[in-house]
Amino acid sequence: MSDPENTGLPSGPSRDTIAKGALWTLVGAGVVTVLFILPAEYGIDPTGLGEKIGLTQLAGAEAPEIDVEPRIVQGVFPDAPAEEDFDFYEPETLGDPFSRTHDRPFRSEKMVIALDDLEQVEVKASMKQGDALVYSWRLIEGETVYTDFHADPHQVDQYPEMYWIRYHESEDPSATGSLVAPFEGNHGWYWMNIEEGPVKIELEVHGYFESIEEIMRSYQ
Repeated sequence: MSDPENTGLPSGPSRDTIAKGALWTLVGAGVVTVLFILPAEYGIDPTGLGEKIGLTQLAGAEAPEIDVEPRIVQGVFPDAPAEEDFDFYEPETLGDPFSRTHDRPFRSEKMVIALDDLEQVEVKASMKQGDALVYSWRLIEGETVYTDFHADPHQVDQYPEMYWIRYHESEDPSATGSLVAPFEGNHGWYWMNIEEGPVKIELEVHGYFESIEEIMRSYQ
């Protein structure tokens, strides 16, 4: 029979060793709190060390503000020429994007889009670069709707992955405007019903585009 006091297994630490270890851990945590945490977080510096190494300045520092303003790309209209540069008989000729002649008539489309609670939809016009349209939409049922007027390109290999641009974002009940397509792609509206109850949107579009249709509908 083996001796229970001599099993060959290593013995664990004694109770005194454990108690001493716990005590030193508490002492170390207290020192760190007094010397570093209190000056940096609360401006409390009983030893004066926090002020010497700059920790008390952190306590009063405000979090930096993050600039979340979108980058807005603006077009440039031509300036008026100097009087000596203007020739009444040979004026400047303005082309794209200010003027473009088409070999096809402009199109007109009108549609009504109905949305249930938290239903969302995308309606997009397929346009060539430089094509123009004018639009008007309004709620004919309901009081407000979330709108994101935006576009995404057809030649996705020429742009960053999932690239898109925004023209306007609002929660207005109506909007009118015009658009000259900056690239060939899908240009149109994302609407989401944020009301309690159904809404209906009447959209009217005139101009040069290949087609306009609903390309997505789902519930948020």
